Amino acid sequence: MTQKLLVLVIAAFLNVTYLDMINIFSSSESDIYLYGKVTTDDGEEYTGQIRWGKEEAFWFDFFNSTKPENKNLDYLSDEDLKKVRTRKNGEDFVKGLFGWDSNSNTNTHLFACQFGNLKSIEMGRKSRVTLTFKNGETMQLKGGSNDIETYIQVTDPNLGHIKLDWDRLERVDFMKANGSLDSYYGKPLYGTVKTESGDSFTGYVQWDHDERLANDELNGRNKDGELDLKFGNISKIEKESRSSSLVTTKSGRSFVLKGSNDVNNQNRGIIVNIAELGRVDIPWKEFESVEFSEAKTGIIDYDNFDGHKNIQGTVTTNNGQKHNGRLIYDLDESLQLEILHGTKDDIEYFIPFSIIRSIAPSGDHQSKVSLSSGQSLVLEDSVDVSEDNDGVLVFKSDNDRPVYIPWEDISKIDF
Repeated sequence: MTQKLLVLVIAAFLNVTYLDMINIFSSSESDIYLYGKVTTDDGEEYTGQIRWGKEEAFWFDFFNSTKPENKNLDYLSDEDLKKVRTRKNGEDFVKGLFGWDSNSNTNTHLFACQFGNLKSIEMGRKSRVTLTFKNGETMQLKGGSNDIETYIQVTDPNLGHIKLDWDRLERVDFMKANGSLDSYYGKPLYGTVKTESGDSFTGYVQWDHDERLANDELNGRNKDGELDLKFGNISKIEKESRSSSLVTTKSGRSFVLKGSNDVNNQNRGIIVNIAELGRVDIPWKEFESVEFSEAKTGIIDYDNFDGHKNIQGTVTTNNGQKHNGRLIYDLDESLQLEILHGTKDDIEYFIPFSIIRSIAPSGDHQSKVSLSSGQSLVLEDSVDVSEDNDGVLVFKSDNDRPVYIPWEDISKIDF
């Protein structure tokens, strides 16, 4: 009996070890980086690791632009359309990253999705681009962010590193890297960020919205002069005051730095990307510290993204009626790859619809958002989760005209 038990224990141990090995060797750190083929307008091709401007470098990074028109308004009655436009008239349409376009009265929206959902981007004239998603569907966008008309960096292993001007580009085709990739910019920054309110977030870190790789630099001034530290050499950063930070290196040395938006209250925020949550953006006033650690590999690669599917769900109204079908949320978002935006404790959350299970309005200014991970958040200060939301269209079938449900009539939406 003892011998049989020993055999079972050993077998179980080997089985777990084998599964762990499969998990380790079935993915590669290379899988996390943007990769693809960039074609210029005269047919030159460059294939390799991609960095979008000096920022986006990973599949979970966001591509941002603007939808030039909103055809969903055609489904509204004249009375409903008048109510929507009357409510919007004179307001600040842009509330956070994903609000309304305040420069027009056409109810156009900003657009954002993670690069991993894209098959290609084709550059057009006058700040226009055409996105092609993994399922072959396309979307026309125009301007709206520094992701448009920027330069693109490509590290082509057969040629070297090149920085390509936007006006030379024809298209970018995205793909998973073929084999191991030696990142030109170093490893991704990964760690745990603690906030003044006591929350902590662990994931891939973007410092001051820009720096996200080991070879990126943190700049500041100490008592002896200007100091530029590669993030790969930093162990911990702690806010010391509004105007300075205590930076500890992996070698154990510490410096109080000031004089740069990397280390003072001009910092634009610390972003943490988390697979089961999306993205959180922590303002400097809420930031307490970040401690860097080794990244988990293979959890957010190109194959993980399939958010091009339509948003489907059931809208329950305040009087108990249920409407089930394909949804257009806030008269705009129709795909699971699109992003819901809201704020909690001054921290901004950007959550793909693909991981949202339900949204329940709670009063005029906020909503309870439940995720597939089991986590729930009460978010506010955004058109996506407040009374500024323009409501939901429900297509019960492709042949029928959709049902329009104003936000104030919605009790809950289950996705």
